[in-house]
Parts: sequence; structure tokens; C-alpha cells
Amino acid sequence: MEPWRPSPRNPMHRIDPKTFHFQFPNLRYASGRRLCYLCFQVERDYFYYNDSDWGVFRNKVHPRARCHAEQSFLFWFRDQYPCRDEYYNVTWFLSWSPCPTCAEEVVEFLEEYRNLTLSIFTSRLYYFWHPNYQQGLRKLWDAGVQLDIMSCDEFEYCWDNFVYHKRKRFQRWNLLKDYDFLAAELQEILR
Repeated sequence: MEPWRPSPRNPMHRIDPKTFHFQFPNLRYASGRRLCYLCFQVERDYFYYNDSDWGVFRNKVHPRARCHAEQSFLFWFRDQYPCRDEYYNVTWFLSWSPCPTCAEEVVEFLEEYRNLTLSIFTSRLYYFWHPNYQQGLRKLWDAGVQLDIMSCDEFEYCWDNFVYHKRKRFQRWNLLKDYDFLAAELQEILR
């Protein structure tokens, strides 16, 4: 019997405002937030036009194996964009930074798609005090991934493009509570 593998699935178009405000704030410690959301935008540059694709993935728990949001994106991308010679600009907005396993899989993915640039804006740093999680972030950085903590601009962009906001304007609320701490911590990790 072949081992279980997560299959590519279609991303969600948007998330609920309550989900956004619960899952995405910049927090040093975020108890009760066990899900990871990955909002993404894929841009392809052609000679005459710019094509873009976007959506949201959430980690998926399966009885035999877990599929993190990053893994769901990678499976989906390989299915949607099999041509490795095109140029892609991919942006992720994550509620949690990647774990070491996902970081390694992203680095391998970038070796397959050499013409792809990846920018990751994360709301929180996952187990940032653990050396192997720090090493995973450094591997991403060394592979050319732009890494940053989500600021007000990124939160507003996510609100406008990935949240069912029903024409309500973006409000900061407490989204940036620990921004300064997390930004400094990420810079220290990447040194």
C-alpha cells in the first residue's frame, strides 16, 4: 500500500474577519492558535501582461499525516504551474513562520523553480527560541527568501485582498502588539 500523501487542493478565496483578527496578530506567545493560515499571491510576468493568482491555505490535519499550509501551497503550485522555466514572484502572508521541516521543503522547492522569487511576511515567529526553528529561518534567508514580520501595510493588504470584510475598512486593533519585539528577534536570528 502506498503511503498517504497530501493531495493538492484548491485554496480558499478569503477568510472570515474574526478568523483574521484571532489568527494574525503580532504576538510573542499566542496560546490557542494552533492553525496556520497562508495567504498568497503568485505573479507571472509576460511580455504583454501581468498574470496573478491568489488565495488562502490553512494547515490540514489528517489521521495519518499532517499537511502544513506551506506544504499545501507547494503541492498546489506544482500542480498549477508545472513549467519551471517561467518567472514567478510569490508572496506569502503567514500567521506563523515556517517550521524547520517546511523551511527545508521550501528550500528544495526553490531549487526546482530557480526563476521564482519568494517573499514571506509572517505575523508571528514559531518557536523562535528553539535553535532548529532559527536554523530553518536562516536556511530560507540563505536561499534568497525575503523574510519580514507583517507590519500595518501587510495587514491592510491582507484585509483588502484575503478577508471577507463586507466593505468594512481596515482597523489596526491590536494586530501590532508585539511587532517591535518580533522584528528585532527576526533580525537577530538572520544575522
